[in-house]
Amino acid sequence: MEPIAVTVRGERRWMLIHRCTRCGRLRMNRTAADDNVLLLLQLAAAPLATPPLPYVGQRPPSGDPG
Repeated sequence: MEPIAVTVRGERRWMLIHRCTRCGRLRMNRTAADDNVLLLLQLAAAPLATPPLPYVGQRPPSGDPG
């Protein structure tokens, strides 16, 4: 099992989402008091760092009217 994401359920209860490395099955487990908080935050921020679609921002004005 490898941790792939973090979610929050209910009153501030963090849950780890794991994927089985053999069959791909997803499982949710509660976080424990001794879990590494920095690694949990890294998992939580991963979707923000690698969005599923490329970001296309506004193009700078070219000075050409048209």
